[in-house]
Amino acid sequence: MKQKLMSLRVRILLPVIAMTLFVVILLTILFSRAFISMILRQQNEVNAVGFDTVIQTIPPLIRTSISEVRHMMADERVASYARFDYDSLAEMLHGRKDCRDYLRSEIMRYDSIYGVLVMRTDGSLFGVLPDGNLFYDRPEENPLPEDMKTQILNAPHGQTVWAGPLEGSVIYGFENEKMPRSLMIAAWKSVSVNYGECYAMMLMDEAVFDGLFAALQDEQSSWHLFTADRTEIYHTGGNACGNAEQLISGSNSGTVFRDEDGLPVCTFSVKMDSPSWTVVRKVSMESYEKVVSSVRGTVAVFGAAVLLFTLAAYLLWLKRFMRQYDSLQNGIIRIGQGDLESETFEPTSIAEFKQMQREINRTRLALTEQMDTIRRMEREQAEQEHRKKEQERIAQELSMAREIQANTLPSIFPPFPDRKAFSLYASMTPAKEVGGDFYDFFLIDNDHLALVIADVSGKGIPAALFMMVSKTLIQNQLMTGCDPATALERVNRQLCERNSSQMFVTVWVAVLDLITGKALVCNAGHEHPAVRRAGGDFELLKYKHGILVGISKKAKYQNREFELHPGDCLFVYTDGVPEANDGNMAMFGEERLLAALNACPDGSPEEILRKVKNAVDTFVGDAEQFDDLTMMCLQYRGAQAENS
Repeated sequence: MKQKLMSLRVRILLPVIAMTLFVVILLTILFSRAFISMILRQQNEVNAVGFDTVIQTIPPLIRTSISEVRHMMADERVASYARFDYDSLAEMLHGRKDCRDYLRSEIMRYDSIYGVLVMRTDGSLFGVLPDGNLFYDRPEENPLPEDMKTQILNAPHGQTVWAGPLEGSVIYGFENEKMPRSLMIAAWKSVSVNYGECYAMMLMDEAVFDGLFAALQDEQSSWHLFTADRTEIYHTGGNACGNAEQLISGSNSGTVFRDEDGLPVCTFSVKMDSPSWTVVRKVSMESYEKVVSSVRGTVAVFGAAVLLFTLAAYLLWLKRFMRQYDSLQNGIIRIGQGDLESETFEPTSIAEFKQMQREINRTRLALTEQMDTIRRMEREQAEQEHRKKEQERIAQELSMAREIQANTLPSIFPPFPDRKAFSLYASMTPAKEVGGDFYDFFLIDNDHLALVIADVSGKGIPAALFMMVSKTLIQNQLMTGCDPATALERVNRQLCERNSSQMFVTVWVAVLDLITGKALVCNAGHEHPAVRRAGGDFELLKYKHGILVGISKKAKYQNREFELHPGDCLFVYTDGVPEANDGNMAMFGEERLLAALNACPDGSPEEILRKVKNAVDTFVGDAEQFDDLTMMCLQYRGAQAENS
């Protein structure tokens, strides 16, 4: 009997050990998976904000920069030097000076454009950088690496290719503290009657992205930008990526892998449309792995302690049980020997275990309530911290959006200091952090000036995004040389195709011939412009307008002609000016607008706009600004002033 009891002790002990080990392993696996899953969810929330910020910032910046460089290339001073058809050395040197001065003045206007280069088909190169001029009219002097020259010379016509990155010292031929660490080159083949065949190159210092990614940077992650051929052109942190294929192919899978340095990482990526770059965020998982390893050790120690405690309790119970068995066996032996005296036995009481179970249950319920209270308090605290961080993030994004929007509008005045035929000034004061109004002006060619002012429905971020899209589309169409009505019809079709938000924009567009003063104008639901003839007063030009842009895909628009004479002034504005409200909800109106305009009869465009803005501010007083205030004024002096 005693041997059977010992065998039973072993059979009971083995399942206890096995169950304890199973629970320890299961808890370790479940915690590891739950912890990694939680970390990945947190990182995906960070990615959603970071990738959206990058996609909303980099493509418009690059498209605008390339568009500006194409505009620079259209200038005859650049085209003339590209052809290199001078009859004398003096003419060549004069053409080089004109080309250099023009390009330098242009690139200094844009922070995103580091330099502009033009390469002829024979490999000769010319252009300007912030601290240097590159006029290598002999192909053998071209400092670009041979593989880069080959890549650019093989670029398809009109298609932009990215070359680089390239160290600044290669271009300059020397190195100093101000030298950019790396330059990106956007190149495309340009063929026209003005140029012949050549290749335009826009240089961008990778530092142009530092401000954007600095706002997204944290201690555990780094950001990387790759071109379509997976060449890394930008990265944050200390080291560049040594294995782009591994980072990109392993991204968004939710798995942790070892990078080229042997460190545990997890990567996330998104691909932009234009340019077709891939943005990768690499997150170090080293600290997370330490936490998991530490918890695994803690669980293992806890499991071992539980196992030892269970074994000790089991052995104590078994020892007591065997003592009772020995007492019973001795009593039976004594009875067999004739000893009939009774003996008191104390068998194990089940009631004691039931009482213990009740106490354990009460303790468990009390601990459960306390843990629920602690978890609820932690959850509320986490929600408060999340709301605070979300508000800070939104404020930061709105500030960045306001800065980006301001940078998209021309802000350097006078905008064309070498042009005497006109003077121009414009301003935009948004009602909220960002606005839906915009203005634009640019030279289509040497003799034609485009003027645009518009008002997008709504306010805030949606209106600002719709504004940037509309501004880019209108500029692209006008730069092709089409008239205002045709440009608005094409833009209207493009906006209607993907306009699920039902937004629209009022637009006033004019193309002015700087030689004759004649202009073509198209008004799509916008405010009436005001014109002041030389020696007279400002008056509103009222006529029937076209339908708003973005409402109907089949909308048609009509050009109207008007003519400016030397000394005439043109003033255009958005509805935020006449509809400005004071504290009694009265509107500023057209009469006050004309009075403010005519109060400055001999003022410059800048003085006229400042006079109108002061009049609106005085009228509104302490009332909150109701709508964006956008104004633009042009004074025409004529072709004679241009040539004087």
